[in-house]
Amino acid sequence: MSSINISELYGRGRAAFIVTTTTFILATLFVVARVISRFGILAHRTADDWLVILAWFIAFGLSFAIDYGTAKGLGRRDADIASEWLGPLRSSEYAFTILYNPALMVTKTSILVFYLRMSKNTQSLLRIASYITLGIVNIAGVVLTFLNTFQCSPVRAAYDPAFSQGRCLSIVTLYLCSAPVNIITDLAILVLPIPVLTGMRLPQRQKTILVLTFALGIFVSIVDVVRIYYLQQASNDQVATHEKLGTASDFPYNASSAFMWSAVEVNVGIICACIPTLKPLVTRILPSMLRDLSETGTDKDYYSSQLDNAPTHRLSSIAEPGPAILPLPHSQPGAGPEDEVNMMSIPGMEPGLGSSATQNTHPTENSVYFGFVNMKKPKSMLKTRGMESFKYCTVVTILFFLWGFSYGLLNSLNNEISKIANHRTSQDLGLTTAYFGAYFFGAMTVGQWTLRHVGFKATFITGLCVYGIGTLMFWPSAVLSSFPGFIISNFVVGFGLSILETAANPFIALCGPSQFAEYRLLLSQGVQAVGSVLSQLLAERVLFTTIKDKPSLIDVQWTYLAVALFSVILALFFYYMPLPEASDFDLLVQSENLGVYDSTTVFSSKFRLIYVSLGLAVFAEFIYVAAQESMSVWFDVTLSSLSPTPTSGSLSLSPNNFAILGLTTFAIGRFLFAPLCLFIPPRILLMIIFLGCLIFSILAMSLKTSANGISGVSIVFFFFEGPVFPMVYAIGLRGLGTRTKIGSGLLTAAGGGGGIFQFVMFAVQRLDHKSLRYSYCVIVALFSFGLIYPVYLNVVPKARRQVDPVKECVGDERPETPIRRFSRRFS
Repeated sequence: MSSINISELYGRGRAAFIVTTTTFILATLFVVARVISRFGILAHRTADDWLVILAWFIAFGLSFAIDYGTAKGLGRRDADIASEWLGPLRSSEYAFTILYNPALMVTKTSILVFYLRMSKNTQSLLRIASYITLGIVNIAGVVLTFLNTFQCSPVRAAYDPAFSQGRCLSIVTLYLCSAPVNIITDLAILVLPIPVLTGMRLPQRQKTILVLTFALGIFVSIVDVVRIYYLQQASNDQVATHEKLGTASDFPYNASSAFMWSAVEVNVGIICACIPTLKPLVTRILPSMLRDLSETGTDKDYYSSQLDNAPTHRLSSIAEPGPAILPLPHSQPGAGPEDEVNMMSIPGMEPGLGSSATQNTHPTENSVYFGFVNMKKPKSMLKTRGMESFKYCTVVTILFFLWGFSYGLLNSLNNEISKIANHRTSQDLGLTTAYFGAYFFGAMTVGQWTLRHVGFKATFITGLCVYGIGTLMFWPSAVLSSFPGFIISNFVVGFGLSILETAANPFIALCGPSQFAEYRLLLSQGVQAVGSVLSQLLAERVLFTTIKDKPSLIDVQWTYLAVALFSVILALFFYYMPLPEASDFDLLVQSENLGVYDSTTVFSSKFRLIYVSLGLAVFAEFIYVAAQESMSVWFDVTLSSLSPTPTSGSLSLSPNNFAILGLTTFAIGRFLFAPLCLFIPPRILLMIIFLGCLIFSILAMSLKTSANGISGVSIVFFFFEGPVFPMVYAIGLRGLGTRTKIGSGLLTAAGGGGGIFQFVMFAVQRLDHKSLRYSYCVIVALFSFGLIYPVYLNVVPKARRQVDPVKECVGDERPETPIRRFSRRFS
């Protein structure tokens, strides 16, 4: 034993013991302080107080299991663990796995119950979100507790090393798969009260206390990520994640850090749950801690300064000035909920100010208050011009880049999934179908409903939340290499992005002069294409390079975690960013100012013009997305199938590089056609683009040339294909009036066509026993039918008048309508 490195022998176990014990002692001190504050000073106790006490008892068991385990070999390598320690060590590990989820569940439940009490009769959105999060926390907690308890059959196999029989679940796999639920609920608990808290005006010192409290909450989320990292290290590789508890090589050594950080997560979570309730105790012991007083100032001076600095509209709510700090009675058994919230719910709130200290500021007619900043209230997006339009469109274009980045990343990930899992072709196509199939459901349910009833901003935030959840769902799918898991996660990501697109595309088209709608949307969609190119380059050059050496997708989870966190930050940004909206009345006025009326018919008196135009636009969008995805899915396969021959020659680039080059020309097409829309009517450009797609799809199908020649034709096809979607979208929305928002939902739902026709091409190859190149006849047929829409726009005079960009005219000789008269009177 003299040759053994002492730091190697005891290092991890000692660190786990010290950190676990220290954080538990700190948690104990905060629980005691909470009990004194709530039970002693206020003499008022509620459900969240008892839940914190219960969480402390479970945390004690959790911490004791780790500390006991370190005495029996936890933190040491297998060679350094005595054989008689194996039984107690395995038992302590098993006890830890059982107690971790209940401790976390009860702690989070106490915080959420506190949120519900804090928002009683005031913040309905916070209450609804808290109830939803509460349900997720408890359902997940109970399920995971049972899975950990009965991880082996029989149960004895989990903690008895002498019992070698039985079937067990991998504990590392369970923890890695449950990580997204913990992260989602951590972020929800952290983010939910922020809008309420930033809506309050507090002295600087109280703001500092508030910020530090939430910084501690951020630390808990970071600890969760660190814990996952060490769990992943403990798994070593994909094979180890299928071994039962403690049987992997050097598991006590590798898992000790994960156990330690799990205890830190639970104990610091308890501290966070206690901090908001400590104000009565702090007021008794350190009253100056909650006040910003000068060295010579008095309470009266302080309160007077607060009144002098307060907004005039808030003074009326204060009946009579009082001292900033009121002495607390020894007991207040009759304290009601409102008094309780005013006195202890938020650290640093002044009881003397009563409800006025916590009420949100009321924005004036021309301003919007958020956080601690007043910004000018934006006007209707239909009236924005110049730099104002540019500012808002630039902000929303961030969302375009986000879903372009996600689209490229998913394409690359699906290819890697196929290689690792040896999927059949039908399974690969199923992943694409799940993604685009979600577009129909997302746009026609949550997307269009939220847009019509709440507005653009709410739709952005909803879409980002769903999208963030979907990206985290890739985590357990990657750990398990589960095809059903990837199907579900693809669907949820597509569902979230469809909600985003339902609002983002019309926002860009409507925010500014209507005659430049196509120009704006082409530029924003060009940014989306750039995001796809960059993500594919990143995936091929950085993210998936290790997969070639070690066939596992676990490492990819960090990319999706980063995307999910970015989505949360972006959702908060949009919450605080004042964005213009457009009411149905505004849209109706605009359409009539453009000379488009709801009663106008075409072909016969039974067919209204706006419905026919919208229906054909949705059909063209459906056809286009179907053709685009059919080409995208089979393009790499086509190039790979062109084996080098003396006549065909070899490819000058790899199929993946040709695909990236095709995406690049796709983006260039959008940027190039954007300025052309300023000089040439978009309907004419749309006809040219569809004809270009049709011609080059025919050439890609039938041209007998080298492999590089086929690649060149396909790349030109991508160039013409790029501008179709934004042009059809912007043209299809013009003049819809009150149907604009539902039209946006229909046009976005048309993206569901991307999940159908690649199967049709596959059927042509398999059922009719035709070549891959011959199956391109499906793409040719799709663009042939898609030509119906641009032909309609260019041939039918009423359709031309509806979609041709013109300046809005008020006061001309067009027919008078009640809406136009009403608009002029109040504009």
